[in-house]
Amino acid sequence: MTITVTIEFEAAAGARDALVAKMQEIIPETLGFEGCQRIEFFERAETSGKLMLLEDWASAEHYDTYKAWRRETGTSVLGSDLVLGSAETITWQRL
Repeated sequence: MTITVTIEFEAAAGARDALVAKMQEIIPETLGFEGCQRIEFFERAETSGKLMLLEDWASAEHYDTYKAWRRETGTSVLGSDLVLGSAETITWQRL
């Protein structure tokens, strides 16, 4: 079953440009990952540094495999010092 994932996060103080650049660098890699159907990257219009990813995955299993790969390879930007606090991830299913 296709799922949609939203991930909201905020750039750490002074890290907005570096975080945006890093995200733009890894998004093509994510798009190439098996099961990733779409990924879009947004910044809140009224608040610089408040960011969101919108991702469609072929299944929850594909997304879980992707997350595990990011953790195992140490390439998860969301856990880096570029991000303030923790990201909020919500998984949605189509009805």
